[in-house]
Amino acid sequence: MNQADTLIGIEKAEVGYREGYSNGHYNNHQKFSPAVPGLEWSQNQAWCETFQSWAFQQAQEKSLAPVTASCATAVNWYKSQGSFSYYPAIGALAFFGPGGGSHVGLVYKYDADNAYTIEGNTNANGSAEGNGVYLKTRPRRDGYLYGYGLPAFTEGVVTADPGLKGKAGFTYQATASSGAVGSPPTTPVEAALPWVSSNQLIWAAAHSVTEEKVTETGNSNPADDVALVQDALEKVMGVAPGDPHGVFEAETQQLYDRFRKEKLGYSGAEATGLPGTQSLVELGKRSELFNVRAGSTPALALPWIDMNQVVWAATHSAQEQEAQPAGSASAKADVTLVQEGLEKVMHTVVTDPTGIFEQATQSLYDDFRRTVLHFTEGDATGTPGEASLKELGQRSGLFQVRVGATPTGSPTSGTSVGLSGEIDPKEVTFNRYVNGGTLEEWITQGCSAAGVPATSSWISGFKTAAVREASGNPNVCNLWDSNAKTPHGFSEVHDFGDGQQRTGPPQKMNGTLAPFQCSRGIVQLIPQSFASQHVPGTSVNIYDPVASIAAAIGCLRNNHGVAADGSNLASKVQQFDPNRPRRGWAC
Repeated sequence: MNQADTLIGIEKAEVGYREGYSNGHYNNHQKFSPAVPGLEWSQNQAWCETFQSWAFQQAQEKSLAPVTASCATAVNWYKSQGSFSYYPAIGALAFFGPGGGSHVGLVYKYDADNAYTIEGNTNANGSAEGNGVYLKTRPRRDGYLYGYGLPAFTEGVVTADPGLKGKAGFTYQATASSGAVGSPPTTPVEAALPWVSSNQLIWAAAHSVTEEKVTETGNSNPADDVALVQDALEKVMGVAPGDPHGVFEAETQQLYDRFRKEKLGYSGAEATGLPGTQSLVELGKRSELFNVRAGSTPALALPWIDMNQVVWAATHSAQEQEAQPAGSASAKADVTLVQEGLEKVMHTVVTDPTGIFEQATQSLYDDFRRTVLHFTEGDATGTPGEASLKELGQRSGLFQVRVGATPTGSPTSGTSVGLSGEIDPKEVTFNRYVNGGTLEEWITQGCSAAGVPATSSWISGFKTAAVREASGNPNVCNLWDSNAKTPHGFSEVHDFGDGQQRTGPPQKMNGTLAPFQCSRGIVQLIPQSFASQHVPGTSVNIYDPVASIAAAIGCLRNNHGVAADGSNLASKVQQFDPNRPRRGWAC
């Protein structure tokens, strides 16, 4: 079988594969990222291009395509090779969306009207955010279809491009089909399931939630292994553990014990306690979601950097940065880690002095946002933001990010205030709030949860902001402003709030998909801000008004310098001042 047919056969064998399913929805957890060296970091993210990189590696044809998780990067690679066309070809990659950067599929057949593709991370409706591998029919003249990358197959390329007629290495055919259509590949295809470390699982099961959450991010993070085990338990037992995804606690333990008793027939001490390698192997086999190996227990936690420290440094001169005292209160240590992260991810050297955030560091950070994260316009320039900083930490494997104090001597100096209960943004839920109560009751309870007195300043300020932001409705989801997007690394979510368009009254969404980053709730926080300021003991539901107000209080104190009694709230943040016109605010 020739190269194109082998590649197509490998991908056709995956048709019907579905990504992980947890907490009532698909979650972008799949087997392809861990099986492609260099793309392990892309787990839990959109994986249409990762699937293509995996297939070329399985076909042992790595030189025919770039190893990337980015459609835009792949488009640029084919263009740089002089092998990009606006006509289909057998074995070509079809790219979709603006500049081809939104989605990708492999062409196995084409005719005068359609290109027939194999696509990962799509669904029955054909959208770019999907749940598995499907065969799709794509109209060739659809504006969504951008163009085609043509791999340089040794047998030549069969294409509908009339400009390549008679050119060496190409065969022109107005209609063509792969010889692999309807038949399996002639050579066995490796299962390429991800590996779960039994040591990682045992460690997670034996440690607290707090210890699990501060463990090193990256390839040795036990959360990835725990998440796979939770997905497997849900698939085999038909029940989802209620623990947060990636955290091995009481409900995951109970469901694992049930699996050993009900499915494996274990009894007594064998059916309880820490996971054992033998039962873990059985769970992997029965779920067909992972293989099992031994492996080291988690390493030490990665260092934390403070986003506010980095933002402060990026907005102050080298002289002001140099004047900061050495030690934990200085921005220099955090900036140094950011510079090292940029050097590692961008494969270059920062020319600014170590620990000083100036022009060279800013330029390289902007380049990281444009070329790696594919941010555009205003999102790709200016001071570092929380989302891009966390992406840099994850991709470099050098640090984690929190929101806290600005440096000593800056206008809002001091240490982080409030109660630390930061959660992963992906743990935030979007369930309609139905428990009742009044706005003043919610504010009073939010103050109590956040550890501040429920003064008239807090009550007056939040009454003002809640009416301005959400008309006092805790379930409002803003679907139209600049926040209403799904950043790289996240997926759309099933939302049960009241969707607010630019005009007209809010409409209940009943679980329809909505962009992840929409502003939501009583004071319109985005999920990343709600998660970073989450107060322990409050709900992780962003529509819970008490949890949302408590998180907003932490934000106002940490990021805006508001006093514990709220006495300067109105003067610090105009949106909370009943005597001044409304003005948007940001957490």
